[in-house]
Amino acid sequence: MKVKDIVSMLDHIAPFSLAADWDNCGFQVGDSSAEIDSIALALDPTLENLKKARQSNHSLLITHHPLIFKSLKRLDSSNPNTAAVCWALSNGLSVISVHTNWDMAGVPQALAELIQLKQIGPLELCKQNFLKLVVFVPQSHLQILRKAIFSTGAGTIGEYKECYFQSAGQGGFTVPADGHPFSGTPGQAHQTDEVRLELILRPQLRDQVHRAVMSVHPYEKPAFEFYPIETVETGFGLIGRWDPPRPAKEFLAQALGRNGYWIGDAPNPASTVALMPGSGGSYVSDAKAAGAELLITGELSHHQALLALEIGLPTLAAGHFETERPSMFLLQKKLTEEIAAAGRQIRITVLDEHPPMTRIGDSPAGVPCEGKNP
Repeated sequence: MKVKDIVSMLDHIAPFSLAADWDNCGFQVGDSSAEIDSIALALDPTLENLKKARQSNHSLLITHHPLIFKSLKRLDSSNPNTAAVCWALSNGLSVISVHTNWDMAGVPQALAELIQLKQIGPLELCKQNFLKLVVFVPQSHLQILRKAIFSTGAGTIGEYKECYFQSAGQGGFTVPADGHPFSGTPGQAHQTDEVRLELILRPQLRDQVHRAVMSVHPYEKPAFEFYPIETVETGFGLIGRWDPPRPAKEFLAQALGRNGYWIGDAPNPASTVALMPGSGGSYVSDAKAAGAELLITGELSHHQALLALEIGLPTLAAGHFETERPSMFLLQKKLTEEIAAAGRQIRITVLDEHPPMTRIGDSPAGVPCEGKNP
């Protein structure tokens, strides 16, 4: 299996089209055509993590935060800002990053699972552009056509795959005098039983789907169209519910540890909870407007904390690293499933990491977060 195959699988798990305009996701450095037999995962593309991955005989590292975020004008191995890029290139390590696309498709979901929160929906809805395919096909070729289209990844809605709608009806046409129809007689009008098949797809799959339809459809001139549509099924953050309600401070201290900071009085008990892992302080007002009794985020500024106090929204700043790290184990699980579906087995390891910030009294190296599912 090649690096570019993993890029395609990650695009299926967390479509890169979901990424924010200012972000830099996807293949970062290396050889996209290189063969790989093991993969390392890490939250951050630090030089330390790159070396760990290579020392463990991994040829591919997948990170959450991008290795290359801003445009690079020069590569200097003595510059801390580009040293990791230089090291990866000189040591044959390819790097892929899944950042804001994974923020939508996995980071809050992993945190919700860790704290046993039942998901309701995104905190901030984001519109997505899709295409709807409508194609007419005789019943005899319906399953063949569906299989060909689904092989492209079309028909996926959230976690559900191979989604479609079909309805039976009558199709009519006049066959050209020199035609070679699947059904009907040249030069004569004809009616036949057909099925209308509908499904959605991401715009970048359009050409693949077009080729799939043309490769298996029995008609000389298949009738099918693509319509632009919008959906709002995904977004940043998450609103969830504890059922039954739980004493927030005590429960979260057990689930997340005691490294965070509370703003306001922790609700006791709490039911509706907003999650915005990482830097989520700008979503304080959104969480309050969504009816949350509590916001859990990674970090927020002094003034964002003051706003949380003013509007009466208890907030837990549990750490940027701590709120995003659980998602690496979810990514390990999903990528393992994708690879298995392709009939392959590849070793995927979540590297040991530790947060860059520590509290007074902690060891300088921080508290290690071992590579095991929390």
